[in-house]
Amino acid sequence: MPKIALIGISDKDMELLGRWPWPRNRYAELLYYLKEGGAGAIAFDMFFDLPDVEHIKNDVALSEAANNAGSVIFPVWSPTTNLFRTRPEDGIYRGRLNKNIDIIANSAKRIGHLNVFYDGDGVARRTPVQIAGTDGSERFIPLSLALFLEQKGIDQKLEFYPGDSLKVGNMRIPLDSKSCIPINYIDFEKQVNVYHGTNIKWIEKLGQKKPITLYSFFDVSPQNENRVPADQFKDKIIFIGVATPGSEQDVHVTPFGRKFGILIQANLLYNFLADRLIIIPGPIYTISILTALSIIFSILIFRIHIRGSAYLLIAGGLLALFAISAIVAFTGIILFQKLNLMIDMIPFVAMSLILIGTCLAVNLSSVSKESAMRDLELNMLLEVGEITTSKDETNQYSLKSFKEDIEITSALAIPSRPPVELLEPIKRITHCEATALYILDDNTKDFAYSGFTGVDELKNGSQKIAEIVNKWIQSETKPVWIENVSKHPDLSFVNSNNLRCLLAVPLTVKKQTIGVLFLYNKLASKISPFAEFTSEELRLISSFTHQIAIAIENHRLYADIHDIFLDYIKSIAAALDARDAYTHGHSRRVAEFSIGIGKELGLSEGELEFLELSATIHDIGKIGISESVLNKPGKLTDEEFKIIKSHVVKGSNILEPMSRLRALMPGVRHHHERYDGRGYPDGLKGDEVHLVARIISVADTYDAMTTSRVYRSGLPKEVAFKEIEKGAGTQFDPKLALAFVDFMKKNTEMTSTKTNQK
Repeated sequence: MPKIALIGISDKDMELLGRWPWPRNRYAELLYYLKEGGAGAIAFDMFFDLPDVEHIKNDVALSEAANNAGSVIFPVWSPTTNLFRTRPEDGIYRGRLNKNIDIIANSAKRIGHLNVFYDGDGVARRTPVQIAGTDGSERFIPLSLALFLEQKGIDQKLEFYPGDSLKVGNMRIPLDSKSCIPINYIDFEKQVNVYHGTNIKWIEKLGQKKPITLYSFFDVSPQNENRVPADQFKDKIIFIGVATPGSEQDVHVTPFGRKFGILIQANLLYNFLADRLIIIPGPIYTISILTALSIIFSILIFRIHIRGSAYLLIAGGLLALFAISAIVAFTGIILFQKLNLMIDMIPFVAMSLILIGTCLAVNLSSVSKESAMRDLELNMLLEVGEITTSKDETNQYSLKSFKEDIEITSALAIPSRPPVELLEPIKRITHCEATALYILDDNTKDFAYSGFTGVDELKNGSQKIAEIVNKWIQSETKPVWIENVSKHPDLSFVNSNNLRCLLAVPLTVKKQTIGVLFLYNKLASKISPFAEFTSEELRLISSFTHQIAIAIENHRLYADIHDIFLDYIKSIAAALDARDAYTHGHSRRVAEFSIGIGKELGLSEGELEFLELSATIHDIGKIGISESVLNKPGKLTDEEFKIIKSHVVKGSNILEPMSRLRALMPGVRHHHERYDGRGYPDGLKGDEVHLVARIISVADTYDAMTTSRVYRSGLPKEVAFKEIEKGAGTQFDPKLALAFVDFMKKNTEMTSTKTNQK
C-alpha cells in the first residue's frame, strides 16, 4: 500500500524561509523536486485564489510545474452555511465556491473539495460526497477521494446513489443518509510519524512503519543543507498544506482533538487506501435487523412477567433500558472496530425504549388487573364467608318477637344459610347473566336442581343443558368450558338464542363431587373485556368453589343434626305423654295450638319452630312426678297439687345443664305464670313473662279444659273459648287470648281430642 506524505508549513518554516505567503515559484520548485523523486499523485490543501500581481511569472511557474507533474490536485471550498441554506437535491450540496485562480486551476489534473460537516456535538465526522456551485454546472468530490482516484488511475464515470453509495467501477463507497462519507478516524499519535531528520537508523525505521509521515516545508526546501532526498518520496502520495501550530486557519475538531485539515484529508485518503471505509447498513437491512431484534426482544421481555409495585416496575424498566442500551452501544463499538460497520444506535435504543415501555405498560396493566382480580377473589371469599356463616341477615331465626334472644338463636338456628343464596353474589361478581346450582341427591346419586338466578329466558334451556353436562362432570370431575353452545355437537339441540356460553365447575369435598355450579353468558367488564369465559374467570371461580362446596356440605350436616335434635325433643315429649294416661297427646296438641297463635301474631318460620319445641317439652318436669300422683283418678289433695305444681321447676332444672335445650327454659318454667302476676313459680306478671310462655299458657289451658278426665268431662270448645276470653287480662295476655280464639274459629277442624275416662 502506498505511503502518505504530508508537507506542512509550520511556524519554524516561516522563521527560516520568510513570512508567509511565499512566492508561488517556491511551490513550483517543490513539484519538480517531488516529480524527480518519483512521487505519486500530489494534492494541495491550500488556496491560490488571488493572482500574484507583482510577480505574475510565479503563477505561470506553478501552473507549468503542475502540468509537468501531471497528477496534481487543487482544491475548492464552500462555506458550510452556504451549503446548508438549501436542501441538497439528489444528495448534492450547492453553494458559493471558493476556487484557485484560473491559470492554476486549469493546470490541475483533478479538483476536489475540502468541506467537512460537523455533528450536533461539534465534531467533524462527515464530508459531503459531492458539492456544486449554485448553478450546479460543476460538481466536486472530496480532495482525498480525487487524490485516491488519481493515484489508482481510475477515470471511470462516477455512479452516484444519493443516501446510499458512490460507485466507481467495482469500487463502492458507502454513504450515510445525508449523502456524506463518514470519516473513520485513526489515532493520529499512533499512525502519523513526524519527521525529525535524524541519522539514527532504528528511529527512522520505527517512523517508516507508520502509514503517514509529516514533513516540514523546510525539510524539502533547497535552502536546507540536509534536505530530504527526493527518492524518499518515491511512490508516495503527497499532501501539501498549512500545519502551523496555534493557527486557527483550516483547523477542525475531531474525536482526537483539534487537527489541521491536511491531517483529516490524509485520514480520509488512508481510509480509501486501506479499505477502512465505514459500512452503513441501508434502511432495508436496518429495518430487517430491527424487526428481528424486536421479535426476539418481545418474546424475551413479554415472557418476563414482573410482579411488584409500580415503582418497582418502573425502576426495573429503567434498569433494563440502561442495560440494553449499554449492550447495544458495546455491540456497535465492537462492530465498528472489527468490521468498520457503523450502526445508528438511535433506532435500536428507541426500539428498546418502546419495547420496555410497552412491556412496563402491559405488566402494569396486568398487575392492576391481577390486583383487581385478587380484590374480586377476596371480596367473593368474604361475601361467601359472610353468607355461609351469617345469621343476622336472614329472618329465618330473627326471633324479633322474642326480643332478639341471642341465646335462642345460637341454640336452635341452623348456622349456615342455604347455598342457593350464594348464586346472586356469584352472578354479580363474575359478570354473567345467570347462575345455577345443582346438588347431589344421596338417594338417586344424581345432581338435582337446587336454584337458579338471573335472566328467566335462560332457565329452561340451561336446565336441559345441565342434564347432559352434569353427566360429563360426574364421570370426569372436570370443569366444562363451552364458548359457543349453539355450535357444540351435543348441545346444539337446545333452541335458545339467548344462551351463548357456559362454564360448569364441580364442587368437590373430600374427593367427592357434591354439586355443580353453572355460570351462563359471560358479560364484558372493565377487568375482563371479553364476552367469553377465560382462564382468569375459571381461576376466580375456582378460588371459592371449595368454600361453596364446604358450605353445601355443612348445610347438609347442620340440617341433619337439626332434624335429629328436633326428633330427639319430640321423642322426649312422646315418652312423657305415654306416662300420663289422661293427657296422652297433650304436648302435641299444645304445640299445634301454640303454632296457631304464633301464626296469628305473624311470627317467622324460625320463631314458630322455637315455639313448637318449647310447647312440645313444656311439661318435661313431670318426669320427676310420681305416677301415683300423676295418674290419680280422683281429686288431688293440697299436698299432691303442690307436687304437681313443682313440675315447672323440675323441668327448668332438667334443662339447666343441657346447653342446646337451656334456651327452651322460659316456656317450660313459666307457662303457668299469670298475666296478673298470681301464677307460679315466680309470680311474674305482664311482659315479665316470656312471650313463648304466655302463648303456651293459653294453649295449655285450652287443651286442659277440653280434655276429659276420669273425674270430669271436657268442656265444649265454645265454652272453652268463653273461658279463655273471660281470663283475658287476668290469667292470659289479652292480645294472645283473642288471637287464639280467632285462630281456632278460622280453623274449625282443629278440635280437641277427648281422652276417655278410666
